[in-house]
Formats: sequence, structure tokens, C-alpha cells
Amino acid sequence: MPTANAPKPQAGSSTMETKAGASTIETTAGTSLRRSLLRALVAPIVVALLAGGVFGYRAAGKVVASAYDQSLLNLANGIANRVRVDNGDITISLSAEAEELLRTDTVDHIYFRVRDDSGHIIAGDADLPPPELPPQELPPNFSELPQPEIQARDPRPTSTNFRLYFFDSHFRGEPIRGVRFHPFVGDHGFYVTVAETLGKRRAAIRDLLLGFGVAVLLVLAAAGAVVHYGIPSGLASLRELEDELAARSGQDLTPINLTGVPLEIRELVRALNALLMRLREAHAAQREFLQDAAHQLRTPLAGLQVQIELLHNGQADQSASKSLRKSVTRVTRLANQLLALARAEAGHHLRTNATSVDLAEMIDEMLDEWLRIADEKNIDFGVQRGAATITGDPTLLRELIANLVDNALKYTPVGGQVTLRCAVVGEVVEIDVSDNGPGIPEHERERVFERFHRLPDAMASGSGLGLPIAREIVVGHHGTIAITSGTDGKGTCVQVRLPSCTG
Repeated sequence: MPTANAPKPQAGSSTMETKAGASTIETTAGTSLRRSLLRALVAPIVVALLAGGVFGYRAAGKVVASAYDQSLLNLANGIANRVRVDNGDITISLSAEAEELLRTDTVDHIYFRVRDDSGHIIAGDADLPPPELPPQELPPNFSELPQPEIQARDPRPTSTNFRLYFFDSHFRGEPIRGVRFHPFVGDHGFYVTVAETLGKRRAAIRDLLLGFGVAVLLVLAAAGAVVHYGIPSGLASLRELEDELAARSGQDLTPINLTGVPLEIRELVRALNALLMRLREAHAAQREFLQDAAHQLRTPLAGLQVQIELLHNGQADQSASKSLRKSVTRVTRLANQLLALARAEAGHHLRTNATSVDLAEMIDEMLDEWLRIADEKNIDFGVQRGAATITGDPTLLRELIANLVDNALKYTPVGGQVTLRCAVVGEVVEIDVSDNGPGIPEHERERVFERFHRLPDAMASGSGLGLPIAREIVVGHHGTIAITSGTDGKGTCVQVRLPSCTG
């Protein structure tokens, strides 16, 4: 039970809630063009950076490895050039100072070993891997990496071809990279192995990756600048278009000037201009319709006012009473026609109220009134109707048939003939209303479907809404309507074709 102290809703609160709800819906359901462009840019940039990082790392590693492997090979060739054969024994002319100079490096440790084919250590580190064994007997942790792109220089003019291997291993607790090859001095072969730790290589790769990282940061900064400044700048034309449309009044339906409109949205603006043109035409037609309706209502209303004044002053006679009834009937008929026209133009109304309509039964319900009018004018009125059912609005379908028959009875002269035919032919319901009246000239047959248009030599009074209403109803029911000549080329025949329920 409501109490007197129950809080009352404040004025405007419903409107504010509605606006807030609309704003929420717009924010949630709307799509940001800037966000869409950002998503379109981010994915390719991220993929490009990842791919560039992988390829950059591999390229950097390959360049660094090639450079330092060549340095190792040069060092190994330098050692091999100092090997001599003295009295059948292999010796090396390498003093302690020269060996110290050979091993000098500010970053890495350098190791070497020279061994003859019999396994005798000539110089260097005896435990330096790998052992001089055939490849099939090397330990599992030894990785031989042939490098055919690095060319070894023959240490002696008399040397024959030799095998060259680059390898990765561990020595004295550190990873190393080394080279081993087997040259000859005369007929004596020997092994030269040179290795170094990986400090310089890692530093070089780190420096290359650092440079690449700086480049990536610059690319990201450029992309951020594009997103922050470039996208708003590119969308500036849309903002200008928005401001132009927001500044217009509801009556300003002039087309948008395409000058300065970007090519990407020019077709959209053209479509918007076409819509504005259609709205202008609709507004013009609406103004014309209101003006014509006001003009049509002015005459009967003025007559009503005169008749009412006569009645009020006691000056009315029987003819005044009759004129009053005619004026009331005319105004009522015109008002009903205007309402029917508005209802027929609302296409959604037809779909909402669509039902199965028996046209034969509907014609029978209106037959008595038509016969009465025909008897007053001595018109031979005939009806040919069979069973016909259509899906549609019963009120509008009744208005359609009534308008066609009323027009025929109104414009057919005394002693004339009017025929209504309704039949199903295939999947179409055919409704024909023909008369032997004055007819409609061929050049006027399209214009009579315009609102309030009447033939210049029309003998009967009317509003000029009957046929326009009929066409709106027919179009709303997905049918067609046409005007032809009557029998033997005389009079008028209005032909309506509507889809039947079985169609």
C-alpha cells in the first residue's frame, strides 16, 4: 500500500537515465576507428619485430662466428708455418716469447697444440680437445662443424690437401671454439689445433643485439608517434565532417560539398548526399500534401460554418439541412481518406495486422450500398466474384475495393455500366473495376495516382485521393495496379493484381 511519504520521482530523472543509458550503449557497442587502426598496426609491427629479432640474432651470430673463425684459422696457419722437419723429426721454431705473444688476448684465453701423426706432442697444451682420433672414434660430446666457406691457406708449398674442422667443446671449465687441421711438411703429417674462449664472440653478439634493440625502440617510438599524431591527423577530415553536420539545423538538407573529402570516404559521403536528397524530396512532398489537404478541407469546413450560422439564426430550410449533411459527409470522407492514406504509407502496419482475408465475403458486405448508389443513377452495376483469399490488412483491402468502385460509380454518367470482377488466376488474385464513362486519357493515367490530382474536365466533385490511396495499399501488399481502357476502348478499367494465399 503506498504511503504519503513515498519519494516522488524528480522531474527530468527519467530523461537523464535514458541519456546515460544511451551513452553507455554507445560506448559499449560503438567501434572506435582509431582503436581499429591501432589494432591493424600493432599486429604487423609485433610480427615484424619478432621475425626481425630472430633473423637478426641468427645473422649476427653467423657474422661474428665467420669473422672469429677466420681469425682462428689464420692463427693456426701461423703456427703451422713454423713447423720444420729436422733429421726426420718434426719440430717447431716457437720461442717462449713468441708463444706468450701467441697466447696474449685481453678478453679470451687462447690454447693450441701441435702433435705429430705418432701422437707425440710437439708444442702447446697436451690436454686440449679433441684428441687426434679418427672421426668415428671421437667422444660423443665433440661436435665437428665443417666450414667449407672458409678457405685454409697451405702452410707449405709442398703441402697436399688436408682435412679442416671447426668444433665447439669445453676446456678447463669454459666453453671454447676451435679449429683443427692436418697439414704436411714434406712426407710428414701433423695436427694443429687452436681454440679460444667465447668472450669476444659473446660481446660482439651482445653489441649487435644492443644495436638492434635500439633500432627496435626507434621503430616503436616512430610507430607510437604515428598512432598518437598520425591517426588523429588522418581522421581530421572526419572530424570536420562531423562538425559540419553537427552545426546544421534540422531543416538544412543541402548536399555535403565533396571538395576536401578523402577518397576513402567519398562514396560514403555520396551515399549520405543521396539520403539527404531523398529526405528533401520527402519533406517537400509532405509540405505539398499538407497544403493540399488544408485546401481540400477549407471548402467543406467553410460550408459547414455557413450552414451552422443559418441554423443558429433560424434561417435554414430543408435545402440548408441537406447541404449540411453533404458537407459533413464530405469532410468525414476526406478525413477518412487522409487517415487511410497515412495508414497505407506505413508499410510496417500492413505486416503487423496481416491476416487471411476473404475478398468475396468482403465484397458481399459492401454490395448493398453500391446497389443503392447505382439505382439512384440508373447504372447497370454487375459483380463477378469467385472465392478469393489474400493475406493482408482487411481494413485497407476494404478501402481499396471501395475506392475503386466508388470512383467508377461517381464518374460514370446516368444510365452507364460498371462491372466489378474478382477472381483467382493461377497464384494471383485479379480485381478489375471497369466502366463505360468518359475514361482517362493515356497521358493522364500516371498522374491520377498523384495526391489531390484531378482531371481538368472532371464532372463530379472529389478530393483526388482515391487512386493514390489504392496504389499505396496495392504496393503495401506487394501487388500492381494499372489503368487501361474499358471494353471496346471506351471508359476506364482499373486492374489490380495481388498475390493470393496459395502464391
